[in-house]
Amino acid sequence: MFSVKSVVIIGSGNVATHLGTAFLKNGIDIKGVFSTTLDHAQELAEKLKTKAFASITDIPKDADAYLLAISDWALSETVRQLPSVDGIVMHTSGSIGLGIFSGTIKRAAVFYPLQTFSKNKQVDLSLVPILIESDDTEIVESLKELGNKFSEHIKEVDSHQRKQLHLAAVFACNFSNYMYYIAQDLLQEKGLDFNLIKPLIKETAKKLDTLSPRAAQTGPAIRRDMKTLNRHLERLNKHPEYQEIYHLISEQIQNLKD
Repeated sequence: MFSVKSVVIIGSGNVATHLGTAFLKNGIDIKGVFSTTLDHAQELAEKLKTKAFASITDIPKDADAYLLAISDWALSETVRQLPSVDGIVMHTSGSIGLGIFSGTIKRAAVFYPLQTFSKNKQVDLSLVPILIESDDTEIVESLKELGNKFSEHIKEVDSHQRKQLHLAAVFACNFSNYMYYIAQDLLQEKGLDFNLIKPLIKETAKKLDTLSPRAAQTGPAIRRDMKTLNRHLERLNKHPEYQEIYHLISEQIQNLKD
């Protein structure tokens, strides 16, 4: 097994920022940053005390690994443009399989942090699962060693498992956050502060430390309190889109199996 001691970062967004910072703090040599937007590459390179490159062909060819922390839609073209390198080339996508490299990359891998990232919001990466995949067992072990430098949760999963995890994460994270948006919108209509329900949100999430989602389910739908459900639907008459969501989710909650 070889150790990853140097990395080139391709991308300059949230994932690139958080992983790049973690690499730097743990002694990994960041040999440079490339982004299709040079200003963004320069901004991240300054944070990581390294160089920014205006062209992907200018990146160093002698790094141990190349982190492709970019949008899913840009992966295929970026892989095509990537110069020939001997280091590990790894993407960070939850929904794209290892097959994106389609035999054109000598040492292909996935290094996927299962977390939601915002550039200016700190995340405790020690708690973030890092999901690893490669057809090469030596690469898997090298990336496990790399991930263990900052995360306590390293797991090898294949592309099918990772895609299912990404789908589940969209429900648990992205859809839940949209529900918070709806709640905020409804509160603001009546001059109420969203902070009023933050303790409720936190307690709901905290319950899952000791209860299953099914056991933690409360509210009028699970109680089959039709009077309350109908009153809520009536209050949503001015928001037919919210009304539709409320009706569909309430119906699904009522169908939960014991």
